[in-house]
Order: sequence, then structure tokens, then C-alpha cells
Amino acid sequence: MNTGICYIFGAGDRTLCHIELTEEDLVIAADGGFDYLEEIGLRADCVLGDFDSVESYNLPSDCIRYPRKKDDTDMMLAARLGLDKGYTEFRIYGGLGGRLDHTLGNIQVLTYLSRQGAMGTLIGDTYSLRVVTDSVVTFGKDLPENRAGNLCSVFSLSDVSVNVTIQGLEYEVEGTTLTNSFPLGISNEFTGRKGIISVQKGTLAVLWQH
Repeated sequence: MNTGICYIFGAGDRTLCHIELTEEDLVIAADGGFDYLEEIGLRADCVLGDFDSVESYNLPSDCIRYPRKKDDTDMMLAARLGLDKGYTEFRIYGGLGGRLDHTLGNIQVLTYLSRQGAMGTLIGDTYSLRVVTDSVVTFGKDLPENRAGNLCSVFSLSDVSVNVTIQGLEYEVEGTTLTNSFPLGISNEFTGRKGIISVQKGTLAVLWQH
């Protein structure tokens, strides 16, 4: 298991970000995510994809090329690579906005990661999204997003999510059941207290406003 963070950059909307990397971290550019990294001045440890959306002419000679006709998206290929290298925490930039089908596909990538025992977060300009399976999401009181009134929504991605508990937010529940056919967990709010969202059995998408 790798104790660092796997950062993946995609070709979606570009968010201004400042990342302080450690020696244990891994940076992957998925196709057009290479342009994103060039824009913010960050170097990729690995560049991969079918390169149908990249604009730069400066692709490294050791980039990993895949055919356009393939089952995995470029983002999934990057996630699989991170898992193969032992990473369990993933932060994905450029995975939201743009094409809706890509955004939905990237949420499925997070679902895949969560069911492999890893945790992934899609980070956008105005909101972020994390998927957890049979696990918990915690928001400390010191987090900038944990300000009273900031929105936080919870959705079931599995048919049924059992024993869902939400504590420290405006609307609290204990041991409730959420389904993927009714948006019961939408538009909750942070309160500035420590927030805890957990599910005993099932997969949840947790979306919060920055």
C-alpha cells in the first residue's frame, strides 16, 4: 500500500489549484489532462490515453498510448494504474464539467475505486464529489467548505444504501435507507460542526459546495 496521493488530471473543466507534492505522491495526466498540467506548471509522472483530446505538441516520448477503440476510458486507465501502484487515495482534477457523459463516467470511476477499497474525490471549481462504499466521510470543523450554510448532498449510487447516518449537518438522520430512485439526501447544509456521513452497506456519492 502506498501512503501518498495519486493525482489524476483529465480534460474537463480546469480548476485553479495549488498542490504541494510529496515524494510519495503520483501525478498522472489522462489524455487532455496533459494540457491542464502544462497550464498550471506541474509535471506528470505518467502520461497516458488515446490522445484524442490533447492539444500540446510536447507529449513525452515515454507516454503510454492506447487505441481509441477500447473499453476503459482514459480516466479509468489512470485509476487502474494508480491502484496497481498501491495507491488508495485519489484526487481527480479536470473530471467535472464539459461533457455530461464524461462527468457521469468519472463518477463511475470513483465508484469502482471505492469498491476496490480506495477513496477518490472529483474536485471542481465550485464543488467536489466523493464516492464511498460501506464506509464513512468526515468533514472536520477546520475545513473551509464546512461553513454554515454551505450545501452538502448525499445520493445513493447503489439500488439501496442501508443504515445511512448523517451527523453534524443541518438535517441529521440515524440508520436510514437511501435508494437511487429518490433524492432524499439533496440540499443538506454544513453547520460548522464536525460532519460525519456513513453507510453500513451500499455506495454513496457525497457532493459538497466549496
